[in-house]
Amino acid sequence: MPSCVYVIELAPEAGRRRDPRIPWVYVGSSARDPEIRFDQHRRGYRSSGLVKRFAVRLRPDLYDDLEPFHGSGAARHAELARAKSLAECGFVAHCDGVSYGREGGYWEEWDSRRLAKVDGHVDAAATELFESAFEPLDAERCAQLLHGDRGFWVSDYLDADDPPPAYGLFPHVGIDALELRIARLQAATSAPEKC
Repeated sequence: MPSCVYVIELAPEAGRRRDPRIPWVYVGSSARDPEIRFDQHRRGYRSSGLVKRFAVRLRPDLYDDLEPFHGSGAARHAELARAKSLAECGFVAHCDGVSYGREGGYWEEWDSRRLAKVDGHVDAAATELFESAFEPLDAERCAQLLHGDRGFWVSDYLDADDPPPAYGLFPHVGIDALELRIARLQAATSAPEKC
């Protein structure tokens, strides 16, 4: 039976973060569907205590680019590799009892090439921001909101006390990569002034 890698976002209380916009994540693998495994974690079935206490949501934008693996050994190897790659772009990634990226240091944001592997998630998040924004968004502002930028101007577009889930979903991606993807989305949907 094929196994899949999955990523679960953890609440801020899980631990100190390298960047306050980038959450801790848990990286795992299972022969079960990620949604089923997520529910099992939350119920405490074969769950890391960290995940049981702090699980927020699945993050398919961080794992959908991986194909299912034949055999649990290959999946565990991919799980570890994904945890390390997420640590390289700013996350603290917990996997198999080890938290990668916890030591801080330098990390590199995703570029357009890496973002292309999950561009459908960016498109969906940008569409969510467009639909919930108080004012029309251009590509630059939409990219800044997806990146989680903070400032007095955010409340011009979103409810700062209860922003939509897309706000700040991609702080690990370079602004220029986000802006380029949103501009392509705008061109494809013929909405030049909106994202």
